[in-house]
Amino acid sequence: MFKRALLPLLLLALPSAFAETPPDWSKPQPAHRIAGNVSSVGTAELGCYLITGSQGHILLNTGLADSPPLILANLQSLGIDPKDIRILLTNQAHFDHVGGFAEMRQRTGAKVYATAGDAPLLRDGGASDPGGLSTFAPVRVDHVLKDGEVITLGDISLTVIATPGHTPGSVSYQMTVRQDGRDKTFLFANLPTVVMPLKNRKYPGIVKDLKASFRRLASLRPDLWVAAHASQCGLIQKFASGNFEDPRGYAAAVASCEAEFKTKLKAELGRP
Repeated sequence: MFKRALLPLLLLALPSAFAETPPDWSKPQPAHRIAGNVSSVGTAELGCYLITGSQGHILLNTGLADSPPLILANLQSLGIDPKDIRILLTNQAHFDHVGGFAEMRQRTGAKVYATAGDAPLLRDGGASDPGGLSTFAPVRVDHVLKDGEVITLGDISLTVIATPGHTPGSVSYQMTVRQDGRDKTFLFANLPTVVMPLKNRKYPGIVKDLKASFRRLASLRPDLWVAAHASQCGLIQKFASGNFEDPRGYAAAVASCEAEFKTKLKAELGRP
């Protein structure tokens, strides 16, 4: 079992302007296949995932503003033409996952899909973020996703699972991959870590959203899973071991995040 990084504490310790970010967020990490048609193309810490298909590809998350050259190099190492990427998705509209959206959109010509909760943040470059995190280059949203919607691109089918709370529209996605001759459930999880005050005038429904997201995530049973941050899912360790199946690790990660949320809820609002 890997030791999950204390991302909420790390983020809260950084200055709001984010003049400096942790080195691993910009550290190159070789692209590698995870399972089926899913590969990791992000940095050592920022999870960016490529889903390949017969009619084009989907890129989930684009890292920081300085991440696109690293992502493009990883795509090249996999023999992927960036122009074959048709859809850009994100788990959450924060600068460390969508900072590269504007450039990757320009490089690929892909459509940007986002949830109703996160679309405004993408459009205004994070200016309306209720946590006041660092801004990024604005990007047009071409399609607003709905909970339960199935994103279809050729032979790719990806189900939208709303998991708000980390951002107003943070989202997870689930699909089926073929691995070792069997169909397996693959989850791109957005773990709802708490990086903003729970008593929040700009996001009055944050506590309700987080509780609902934990219930929903706890109900899922993925065979394989990844997260927006590599350290949340032990991605590098799994790559080294060659084994990405981790249903127990998923359940433990969700439970750990929920425990942190409950601790903060009691500290800030004095209630469970």
